[in-house]
Amino acid sequence: MQRNSLAVQNEQLQRGLRELLNRFSRFQGLVGRLQEFSDQEIIRQGNQQQGNLQPTAREKQETSTPDLTEQPESVLDLDFDSLELDQYGALNATLQELLEETAQIEESVGDISLFAEQSDQTLQGQRKMLEQLRDELIWARMLPLSNILDRFPRILRDFSYQYEKPTQLRLEGTGVRVDKSVLEKLYDPLTHLVRNAFDHGIESPEKRREAGKPEEGEIAIRAYYQGNQTVIEIGDDGGGINLERVKEKAINTGLITPDQAENRSSERLYNFLFEPGFSTAKEVSDLSGRGVGLDVVRDQIRELKGAISLRSQPGKGTTFVLSLPTTQSMAKLLIVLVDTTVWALPSDNIEQILVPTSDQVKYTGEQRFLQWNDQALPIYAISDLLDYNCPVPAASPNLQPLGAVERPQERGFPLIILRRGQQQFPLELNRVITEQELVIKSFGSAIAPPQYVSGCTILGDGTIVPVLDAFNLLESVQQTQASAVVNTTTRRSLTSEVPTILVVDDSATQRQTLTFSLQRAGYQVLQAGDGREAISVLQRHPDTNVVICDIEMPNMNGFEFLRYRRQDETLNQVPVVMLTSRSSEKHRKLCQHLGASEYFTKPYLEKEFINTLQEVMNY
Repeated sequence: MQRNSLAVQNEQLQRGLRELLNRFSRFQGLVGRLQEFSDQEIIRQGNQQQGNLQPTAREKQETSTPDLTEQPESVLDLDFDSLELDQYGALNATLQELLEETAQIEESVGDISLFAEQSDQTLQGQRKMLEQLRDELIWARMLPLSNILDRFPRILRDFSYQYEKPTQLRLEGTGVRVDKSVLEKLYDPLTHLVRNAFDHGIESPEKRREAGKPEEGEIAIRAYYQGNQTVIEIGDDGGGINLERVKEKAINTGLITPDQAENRSSERLYNFLFEPGFSTAKEVSDLSGRGVGLDVVRDQIRELKGAISLRSQPGKGTTFVLSLPTTQSMAKLLIVLVDTTVWALPSDNIEQILVPTSDQVKYTGEQRFLQWNDQALPIYAISDLLDYNCPVPAASPNLQPLGAVERPQERGFPLIILRRGQQQFPLELNRVITEQELVIKSFGSAIAPPQYVSGCTILGDGTIVPVLDAFNLLESVQQTQASAVVNTTTRRSLTSEVPTILVVDDSATQRQTLTFSLQRAGYQVLQAGDGREAISVLQRHPDTNVVICDIEMPNMNGFEFLRYRRQDETLNQVPVVMLTSRSSEKHRKLCQHLGASEYFTKPYLEKEFINTLQEVMNY
């Protein structure tokens, strides 16, 4: 904090010096013009006097031969014109004094500039030394993962002998170092995941022989650095996760409806494993779960400011991926302004910062979309997502100590694009102030902050700024919306008169946005990620009224779906409306030739689109 405060003070000194130099430069210009005006005035007065006192011929003769033997008492008794001798009045004396003072001020300004430059160089050297010292201290606080990973081979050997399921442990990256405060807190979640892999992942020797695998199973723990993150992977070569059992459990616990279970991607279904009380095990054992689910592991990793995800392949195994910040004490934070509140955002997941042009922002009803990298991404305003429990002062904070620059009025609000996996989320805020490497501190037990506030940091001027976890904020909003959608869908399923629409798009964001729009209009909505999945959904729901389909999708694209549909008499009865980002006439004609009823390009007008769907269904 003291280093940042010193940096802020130095920046203020440099800013004040630059302002002083600018003002002094303008002052010198004024003095120069004043001196020029004074010289011109003296010459004008001299010429005027010379014109009024023109000498006669006799006077010229007398003055041309002066008597040098007669010396005047003073030089002032001689009559000189302005070309022979400069004459100074009170204005000239004042101006001369002003010039002398200006010269002295210039010397003082030069001394201050030299001092400020030397101070800045000293501060830069001190900053480098402190950064090097900080890095060495952080490195001294870090310990290799081998301190806890070396305990697992013996544990796994005991399990193999006790449960007659031979399994070897392969360790990679044991020399990767993590913060000392994190290391011991990692032992419990890693132990749980290793037990889980052995119990649920690795099959019995008999099943492995039947599957053509070696009798001895393998669990691998691999650690490596990825940017500012430390990644730990715990994988097994077992049978993988039974996706159908996950769907069945999710439906039985009321997390999703059967229709939603069929339309969800495997990645989103796997996320249910981290829900409290969710387990696909037929019975609780003392080996892995012991009544404790993966939700506890997720909470433990989140306490370390990390994240956990998994990937699984049937018959090949499952891998859990833990991502943790390399150091818990320092982090690069983007300081931003939302309304009148200063927030800090971790920079790790920020892919890009941009100020969108009017051509990049499109509207569908009240929802705004950002046209970016051939995608239409819904824009979220952070000010709309935050839920304050107390009023926020209306006065804007003083951002000058941070070096903030005023945003031009003619430009729009900036967007930061966050990336999680393959998904991008544009977040709108009022201003981007600066990026700093700061210490994140916890609030302690004095207050209970919202889930989306991961701590706070202190700026150089002493301002306390909360650190925003944008992904937790988005998840909380999406979970609220999803629960509202489930309740709405449950109520509508009781009535058979509500039309059903199938949305086919490989983008989960696009499907969800369109689903909300259609449900607001009073329709039941089914979802599919590609043409092949859409055919499966239509076969289970032959009473679907209309299909909204994209063109570019994996497995089976929109053209292939239309061609397959035309060959099936039952499917051919369901009208199809194309909704795609391709606006060329070639794509449009091919869709019409294959039997599409309407063709829309993204972005679209919501009211016009809904009216067209109603006309297609009534036709």
